[in-house]
Amino acid sequence: MINKRRIAEDKVSFFLKSLCKSLFLVGSGIVFAISLSALITPELINGLTGDINDPLLIIYAETIGFISPGPRYIIYPILVELKDLGIGAAIIIALISGHVLIEPSTAFIEAGFFGYRFAIKRFIISFIITFFAGILTMFLVNYFGWSIL
Repeated sequence: MINKRRIAEDKVSFFLKSLCKSLFLVGSGIVFAISLSALITPELINGLTGDINDPLLIIYAETIGFISPGPRYIIYPILVELKDLGIGAAIIIALISGHVLIEPSTAFIEAGFFGYRFAIKRFIISFIITFFAGILTMFLVNYFGWSIL
């Protein structure tokens, strides 16, 4: 005979364990991002933006987005800090798009299912799309005065 009480207790136990694991992972990711954003100083930003042109900054941003660990919400504290320090919308969009479109964690899964050529081609196409998204944003903000942020 099936013990309904035991099944209900197992469901609650599973739910609580899953909730605790998820909250721990989300919390540690946010603490990591806040700690990392504290390392971003105005001197660092001035050093980066002073000598480097915008298209190269967009490539840097999408590369940083590409290597950023974890899900998208983890980089939001960093993006807020960058916005507060005067980084433009094109750089922020390239960083977000690089994190979302390129996403290195899926490369091995894609290579396993579709072959390594597919994963490499998707990476290259995502990198190009992200670059043009940043350039388009820069163009719309600088030449048409769009206020994105």
